[in-house]
Parts: sequence; structure tokens; C-alpha cells
Amino acid sequence: MTASTNAQYEQGLKLTKQGRHAEAIDCYQQALAASPSDPHVLFALGNTARTLGMAKPAETFYRQVLAIEPQRIEALINLANLLRANGQAAGARALLEPALAQNPQSAELWLTLGSVLRETGDGDAAEVHYRRALELKPNYAAALANLADMLAGRGDH
Repeated sequence: MTASTNAQYEQGLKLTKQGRHAEAIDCYQQALAASPSDPHVLFALGNTARTLGMAKPAETFYRQVLAIEPQRIEALINLANLLRANGQAAGARALLEPALAQNPQSAELWLTLGSVLRETGDGDAAEVHYRRALELKPNYAAALANLADMLAGRGDH
């Protein structure tokens, strides 16, 4: 990241924290013009585009990050969640299963795949995934909440 790229990127981060997402995208795009394959800038653009409801650009940015850094779990999870939100559970699952095989110690991957499984009607497998996330990260609030919600919905208290 060059100095000017870094300045634009940092300004974009500040604007994002202030909720000024459209302005942040402008800064990130300037940073990207100076450094077209910077995964930090691409990831920030993906997150901001997703926040603004721009699913297709967000997907493109996340895929670009993963092309550069295939092991970047945050980008993979964000992409999987974006696909899930857009009714593409099969696509999310296709991303998550190999990633989980390569990163079995990632509670976040267990949680995310559990959520995909739950949404596609496989509650038993989802429960296994949520419980595995909790084994890896015992106080993982999202996994606790998802498991409790799922069990409450089934009447298992």
C-alpha cells in the first residue's frame, strides 16, 4: 500500500466508522485505483458495498480478495453470508465446506456453515456445527444464541 493509497484507505475507514458509507466508497475506490490488487481495500469495498445493499459489487470484491488471499476467512464468511442472504445457500455451502475442511479450528466457519444447514432444513447437522463452534470457543455468543434459538424452536429446552 503506497502512502496515498494508505491515506485514502484510512480516510475510508474513518468515514465508515461514522456511517458515511457512500463517501467511504469514494475513498476506497481512489485507494483501489492506486493499488488495484490490495486485499485490504477490496475487503473494505466489499463490506461497504454490502452495507449499502449492493450485493453484486460486494460479491465481486469478496471474490477478488479470495483470489489474492484464498485463506482469508473473514472474506469467505462475508461472501457466504451475502450468498445466504440472497437465497444462494448452495453457493454458500460450496464455499464453506472446503474452507472448513482446511480450517477445522475456525469456530466462525462452523457457525456459518451451521446457519446455512439450518436454513436449508438440516437442523440436526446445524446443531452439530453450532456445538462444535462452542467446543472451540466456549463463550461464542453467536453460536450460543443460534443454538438456543434453534432448540427453543424445536421445543428442546
